[in-house]
Amino acid sequence: MSTPQFQDIPNRRLEELMSFPALIPVKAISHKQADEAQFRATLIELTALHVPGFQSDLVSIRASSAGNYYAATLSVTFANADQFRMLDAALRAHPMVRLVL
Repeated sequence: MSTPQFQDIPNRRLEELMSFPALIPVKAISHKQADEAQFRATLIELTALHVPGFQSDLVSIRASSAGNYYAATLSVTFANADQFRMLDAALRAHPMVRLVL
């Protein structure tokens, strides 16, 4: 008997997993040697564009132990799943962002 693979798990819609509005922490990692202030401003700008009313004080950023990159957590209350998807896509497409969790 084979072990189930990830692709065998049915694709469940976000709307089936959560009820909205929902507070979802979004994590973003910068590329190496990114400027912290510019990274913060970019995250705030993109989030405010997709989630009206987002407050900049809901972003926390910390440097890696070697100081090569920054890890940010955005505490975002999404009104619907489309807002989440749009922000996720915008963050992933931005050149300052290396990874989104």
